[in-house]
Amino acid sequence: MRESNLPPGGLDTVRRFAVELGLGPHTNVLHAGCNSGFLSRELARRTGCQVLGIDISPDMAAAANARSESEGLAHLARYEHRDMRDTGLDAASFDVVLSGGALAFVIDQPRAVAEWLRLVKPHGLVANSELWYHAEPPQQLLDKVAELIGVPVPRYTRDHWRELYNSPRLQPWALHDAEAGARTVEEVERYCAQMVDHVAVGWDDSAREALNERLLDIFLTFNQNMEYLSYTFFAYRVLPAGAEPLLYV
Repeated sequence: MRESNLPPGGLDTVRRFAVELGLGPHTNVLHAGCNSGFLSRELARRTGCQVLGIDISPDMAAAANARSESEGLAHLARYEHRDMRDTGLDAASFDVVLSGGALAFVIDQPRAVAEWLRLVKPHGLVANSELWYHAEPPQQLLDKVAELIGVPVPRYTRDHWRELYNSPRLQPWALHDAEAGARTVEEVERYCAQMVDHVAVGWDDSAREALNERLLDIFLTFNQNMEYLSYTFFAYRVLPAGAEPLLYV
């Protein structure tokens, strides 16, 4: 389907990235785990920041570049196939490193965060938005989600994300918690019908109907899972070595 992947919290989170991080034409940004690049393209479009998106999938990096080109944003947002845990990029080369939900599926998350800190300039910012379960979902639902996404469902808590960024080099900059926000069945049905119209141009009626049924099965399951999820948007200021400590931050 190649549908856009928004960060946890959707467009409100995109706005928080833009505002809380003070993005603008002067800002050099790394988007870690870019997927199809929606988040970084929208930030480039709104703020004029220069973005490099990286993804462990070469297909996703290629798809993101194609979208950036088609939307007239290639001069601001470009994408490369790289591992966020070992990017091969120069140290202290970005004002901001951000991600939007990708870290949940990364093996050895502390290694990824350590690499982000290596890449950020002194006094730069690291930011992320991640999902976590505020209530226990039924195992049957988790099994169905795992079947759809092809990997076991990560079951994180809010404290997991807090502890991951517990470093003397990081000072809290911005924090926002909210429920992920499940949609009504009618909204899901309308979305699936619109996606069929968007991607199935020229298909015969039976193929369109089969696609719609498959999409409904997928997104009604995802939407049920969202009822148990919250997300946290968080940003941290990165201290250089030997920086003055602060108490009331």
